[in-house]
Amino acid sequence: MRISIVGSGYVGTTVAACFADLGHDVVNIDIDESVVETINAGEAPIHEKGLASLIAEHAGPEGTGRLRATTDYTAVRDTDVTFLCLPTPQNDDGSIDLSIMEAGASQLGETLAEKSEWHTVVVKSTVVPGSTADTITPILERESDKTAGEAFGVGMNPEFLREGTAVHDFLNPDKVVLGADDERALGDMRALFDPLVEGADAPVVETDTRTAEMIKYANNGFLAAKVSLINDLGNICKEFGIDAYEVADAIGLDDRISEQFLQSGVG
Repeated sequence: MRISIVGSGYVGTTVAACFADLGHDVVNIDIDESVVETINAGEAPIHEKGLASLIAEHAGPEGTGRLRATTDYTAVRDTDVTFLCLPTPQNDDGSIDLSIMEAGASQLGETLAEKSEWHTVVVKSTVVPGSTADTITPILERESDKTAGEAFGVGMNPEFLREGTAVHDFLNPDKVVLGADDERALGDMRALFDPLVEGADAPVVETDTRTAEMIKYANNGFLAAKVSLINDLGNICKEFGIDAYEVADAIGLDDRISEQFLQSGVG
């Protein structure tokens, strides 16, 4: 399939390179000309294990041609699916800042206004439940003057990538979560991930966009709680002169706990 990815940061660049490696034609869209030039030269704009080799293989003069980058949003019109991989930083009060996502959705909507064929938009960024349906979709509808579910589809596909192992995590997922509020968008997302699901034999969770957004936060919350707890236990062990790693190894043998994320200390 033909994919456009808005945002060439840590997530966007990794996802773009991995999708190209799965056989899709991918264009990265970013406002930073230096990032665009770097990708088109076949080089990685960020340091991530395995990413440079994928970009060199699929972009640049010696690449397969399945990956390129541009600053021009009109490239979206030649694709079937667009992923929004933009930052969602935290406000001072702890709430999520959707301003960058809103700006990206606005530009994307304007571009879709000039496209007559069906198009699916997928939110990849971490957003609170309801953001895709209640904020992003209305912007797309307003700027494109089209109706979601009729002229275009909207989905949500949370990422579960770890810095340092992002390429491996994408190509070898524990699960793939596909959230959509219309069947055609869900079908497009299935088609995109079919090569990955078949190759990695990964379980697929199909749901609506709100639930997909919540799954991401729930996943993060459980992992954060586990890391926080093992660090507290490490401090207690230190007070009693006990080897925290020996304790962690022992409790990690319990299937209900597992050994992952039980290494206390700085992350």
